[in-house]
Amino acid sequence: MESWQAIAAAGIFVGVIFLIMTEWLHLMLAAMLGALLLVFLNILTLDEAIAYIAKSHATLGLFFGVMVMVRAFEPTKVFEYLATQMVLLAKGKGNRLLLGIVAITTPICAVLPNATTVMLLAPLIPPLAEEIQVDFVPLLILMMFIANSSGLLTIVGDPATFIVGTSINMSFVEYLQKLSLGGAIAVLTVIATLLFLFKKVWRKELTSLDNLPLPEINHPRMLTLGAGIVALVLIFFVIGETLPIPVSPATVALLGAALCLMLAHHSKIDTVNNILRDVDWSTLIFFMSIFVLIGGLQKTGVVSAASSVLAVIDFGQKCGAGSDRVAVFCGVTV
Repeated sequence: MESWQAIAAAGIFVGVIFLIMTEWLHLMLAAMLGALLLVFLNILTLDEAIAYIAKSHATLGLFFGVMVMVRAFEPTKVFEYLATQMVLLAKGKGNRLLLGIVAITTPICAVLPNATTVMLLAPLIPPLAEEIQVDFVPLLILMMFIANSSGLLTIVGDPATFIVGTSINMSFVEYLQKLSLGGAIAVLTVIATLLFLFKKVWRKELTSLDNLPLPEINHPRMLTLGAGIVALVLIFFVIGETLPIPVSPATVALLGAALCLMLAHHSKIDTVNNILRDVDWSTLIFFMSIFVLIGGLQKTGVVSAASSVLAVIDFGQKCGAGSDRVAVFCGVTV
């Protein structure tokens, strides 16, 4: 591959990262423009760009399916109900409220991609914080901490874990056995530091909760049937890849999405068009564009060159480690 193409691919990738870090452009727009620039310069053909997207179909399928499922439950007001119940159970005490946010966010973000879940839960925090007379910013920060930590509990909880896990063919159960402990440690660490990081909220006490809004769950029958669909999805997340005919998490999520769309359509609580319109398409397009950018780095040899440099650095460190085995391996006379 010509050197100018490698330099151009690396420059475009660095430029996209710079635009995202400085927020000069929306991250989706920056990534999309970078991916299209690779095609425009003929570093990648359009067919090759689409092929790189196709290789990551599992990631895109999982996130699209979960986004549809979460959005389908929005008319039931179940998330508003849970948030309000969290405050009521806290009885106006800040420490219980913080622990309540942890208790609600952790299981949801462990089994659903955390970005999607936080987008739905975060708007509920400011009005609730106003009702109990605390600053909503610390509560949002705590939700972000817990979402990122609990996303490490399962392979489907975070985009990064799913992308890395699927690239090495790691199953849902294998991730639980080998890596979920790290997520548990992260969550426990956040809990242990609540008193120090959120001291003002921890010590807050509210004497009256009479003015707190009490939302009711809408369409309880639909929510019950939807809960059954979610339970089915979670079960197949765990056992799907061990069946005689393996079923991937992405397939399970897409099936769950189709069932939720069918349920919403027949119960008439929302339309299919409305649900699909509210899917976070910008995130999906961002991931597609990033896959194309990385594909450009792979095709032009930038990734392999970077790997070679890292291997040389690691090799040099081992040679300088001083052990007899490493010294012999490196060709050093001892």
